[in-house]
Amino acid sequence: MKRNFKNHAVVGVCALGLIGLNSCQVDDAYDLDKEIDKTITVGGDLTFPTSSTDNMMLKDLLEIEDGSAVVTDEKGNYILQQAGSSNSTEIDIPGVTISTAGGFSGVEIDGVSNTTGSNIDIDGTNIVIDEDIAIDINSDGITSVLKELVSANTNCVGTKVVVKLSKNGYANISAKMSDFEVVFPEFMTIESLDENWEVTDGRILTLKNEGSSFNESVEVPVNITKIDFEKEGADYIYNNNVKDNNVISLNGAIVLRGNIALEGSMGSGASVGLKIDVESESIEVNEVKAVVDPEVDIEIDDMDITDIPDFMNDENVAIELTDPRLFFTVTNPSPIEVKFGAVLTPVKTGMDNLESVQIKDVTIPAGCRNYVICIHQNAEMDEDIQADSKVVVENLNNIIRNIPEKIEVSQVEVKLPEEAISIETGKHYDLATAYEVKTPLMFSEGTEIVYTETMDGWGSDLEDIEFNEIEATMSVENKLPLGVKMDAVAVDNTGNVLSNVKVDMDMDIKAGATSDVKFSVSTTNGSMKGLDGLKLTVTATGSEETKGIGLNENQYIKIDNLKLKLKGGITMEL
Repeated sequence: MKRNFKNHAVVGVCALGLIGLNSCQVDDAYDLDKEIDKTITVGGDLTFPTSSTDNMMLKDLLEIEDGSAVVTDEKGNYILQQAGSSNSTEIDIPGVTISTAGGFSGVEIDGVSNTTGSNIDIDGTNIVIDEDIAIDINSDGITSVLKELVSANTNCVGTKVVVKLSKNGYANISAKMSDFEVVFPEFMTIESLDENWEVTDGRILTLKNEGSSFNESVEVPVNITKIDFEKEGADYIYNNNVKDNNVISLNGAIVLRGNIALEGSMGSGASVGLKIDVESESIEVNEVKAVVDPEVDIEIDDMDITDIPDFMNDENVAIELTDPRLFFTVTNPSPIEVKFGAVLTPVKTGMDNLESVQIKDVTIPAGCRNYVICIHQNAEMDEDIQADSKVVVENLNNIIRNIPEKIEVSQVEVKLPEEAISIETGKHYDLATAYEVKTPLMFSEGTEIVYTETMDGWGSDLEDIEFNEIEATMSVENKLPLGVKMDAVAVDNTGNVLSNVKVDMDMDIKAGATSDVKFSVSTTNGSMKGLDGLKLTVTATGSEETKGIGLNENQYIKIDNLKLKLKGGITMEL
């Protein structure tokens, strides 16, 4: 996989014998600088005693550098981890005011008049009240954020029921109310702001006892606390063609029932009547139950994939991760559930038309904080994932298969609920998103990690040695969840392939198995002059059997019964 893996498994086999032979001691008592032929030949096959290696731990073989995108967790499992950026989007729910000025008609009621030609006394003349105050309110300019309106919790500004005595001429008259009630329409819920009046049935304003006498007028402050748009008389008109110009329409009547007694004295030609009205400036909407459609533009930046270790970064590498994972951490203080989707497209220099992945209907719950969503591929691994919710995308590995330089995020779509929710008006919310690639390195069938490495520098050790063939056999215990194959060619000190040197390597080590392997290096012309090393191609593959097993720094490869044979003897310069 990385340099140490090949050094231990191959160079340790070749150089152990070759360099060892070149390190033979010479007795200094002989002066070999004289004209003596110092070339010796040892004939026949030379076999060196068997040896073994310690466990070659994966953490030593990979040699992951600090700052790499591949890290280990607390259990030693390798993870591809790439932090992304954070984004924030605004959700605004504008305030809503219903203009009510002039929206209540008021009624005038005849009382008493003096046509006698002289002053008269009025002694408790009772007037029965059974009248309606018409409601005709049409308030436009309502925000387009409210798509459908079910109900509104409200607070009135300057709203009161006013009963006035209307006098002409000399009239020293007072009035007293009894058995009096003001019945608001069914779509309204009210509260009394006067201790002498109470509300029954949510909408009937009732005088508790006989009222006090009044000479001019009496005012009863009330608050309209709710408007129900599912009841007749209250309508919300949504104008889809013009922004922020919807209409709240309130129609119907306020019913007046009761008695008002008049008493006092009146001059000739005088008259006293009654005027009853509802005065109001506006109704402020505090909260609505509505289908809302605010502008929510979720932005997700492109994902840069950097600091990939060499063993995953070869152009021939194809990764088939068992369960690639993207984590989104979201905060949504609003009461609006948001769903989003996007298209993820891998980008790599020199590779066109890489397959995209579409993610759909990822739900960001209402009122959540630091809520973790995992988008992953394998539903069978849900229990292994620490997240608040999990979304399965079956072809997610497409974006990581060729280890891209970045993942472009496009066609971000946002969906809001079509059902009504309760939400305050005049509010601003910030929806925050942050993402992270955090994927365990579990390789499925189809993975092919290809890595090439040249191990050279042997020339200085081999320049005084000639041999025809070296053969090595060994038993390799592979505790990695990857199968490993090796091929090699011989190279000189400039990296050129030596055509007269053949490397016959039969190394196919199954994952999790112990295999007997062998390789040989031989020459076709009787000389290995110029041999400086081997250029290795290592191919690691995943399998169906090991797809759920992740790479762990404590996994290892061990070589036993390493046996080295030099066939045909050697010739060396002492």
